[in-house]
Amino acid sequence: MIAPTSPTRRRHVLAPLAVALGLCLSAPAAALQGAKKPARPPSDRAVTKAWRKLGPDGRQEIVDWFSAEVEFLDTFQMRLIRFALEDPERPPLLWPERESSRTYDAATHAPSQPIERKWLPEGSRVLKRFRVRVFKKIPERRLDSAWEYDYATRELRRVPGKSLDDVERIFQNALAGFPPNLDMAEALVERALDDGAQRRVLEAFAHAYTDRDGRAFRGVSLYDAWCSGFEMEMPDVDTLGVIHEVLDDWSTWKAPVRKQASLYDRIGELFADARRHRGLRHALARSYLTGDVVLRDNYQLNLDRLHALWDMNSSEPKTLAKRLPAAEDWEDWLDQTFSRINKDEALWAAGLGRRATLVADAARVRATLARVMREYGALR
Repeated sequence: MIAPTSPTRRRHVLAPLAVALGLCLSAPAAALQGAKKPARPPSDRAVTKAWRKLGPDGRQEIVDWFSAEVEFLDTFQMRLIRFALEDPERPPLLWPERESSRTYDAATHAPSQPIERKWLPEGSRVLKRFRVRVFKKIPERRLDSAWEYDYATRELRRVPGKSLDDVERIFQNALAGFPPNLDMAEALVERALDDGAQRRVLEAFAHAYTDRDGRAFRGVSLYDAWCSGFEMEMPDVDTLGVIHEVLDDWSTWKAPVRKQASLYDRIGELFADARRHRGLRHALARSYLTGDVVLRDNYQLNLDRLHALWDMNSSEPKTLAKRLPAAEDWEDWLDQTFSRINKDEALWAAGLGRRATLVADAARVRATLARVMREYGALR
């Protein structure tokens, strides 16, 4: 199957340029006289209030009806989703759930400091405060995803506690303009973009963060902690665990580590390359199916350029994957690619058009939900 290149490439190029030049591509004002003003979409509050009044059977019927209706939408977004989900490697339920993070074994990596790792209880205030501190710079998105891509295993993982058929999750996503299965398609795109070049490093940084007292922080990986940007204590078992696992170097540093500066510099180099690799692919996967998506790692300012990059590669993940840079070439590649987009009006306009089309497609998803609820009799 050939990937959908763009939703009417000609309109992508002309419409944004027309706005910039003050041109009008719509019908003349005379032709619009007497036209009926479109009804205002119901507010999120009104739709949610109507949903809350329904019983379990009614909610299930609406979700089933809505899912069937959305499946036949001939939008650019739905064509992309169908393309991403074509010929799945395995049925959704055969993908395993995400496993709990492991900790590095002190007896193996720091035998002179064999401090036992102990998980903080889920209700711990220390754990809650630390999570807030680590993730406070990560923007929240409205999509409640049941899927994620695991860079350590290079496979999809189901998010624990998230049911694929949960009517409440499907409803909330639809209200935000996300059709069913968009989350799985997004994870599959991220997988297609990853060539595994940084797998070993990302597997090492997938271990849980621990402190020097041996407390282990569930739900916070070493990757999360390093991405946060704030200063933190790193026990020798974790720093040496990364070095041992990635470089197989068991002699340069030993616990207790005296040359901490050189050790931290080396780990920092490994992390920087891994973050460049993962961050770019994660941002591209997020922008594949969603127009006004929220991005992390400072990619938000380049959202339109990412859409242009997708358009340049016919919205084909495997094609783009072959053109993505190695970690050491990341900065030069971004500078050259984004400079090319900035200087080419057609490329820039195509990016704006792709984003605008996906925004409009999301509105159609939400409108379909409202229409189904109205025809069901749940929404006035």
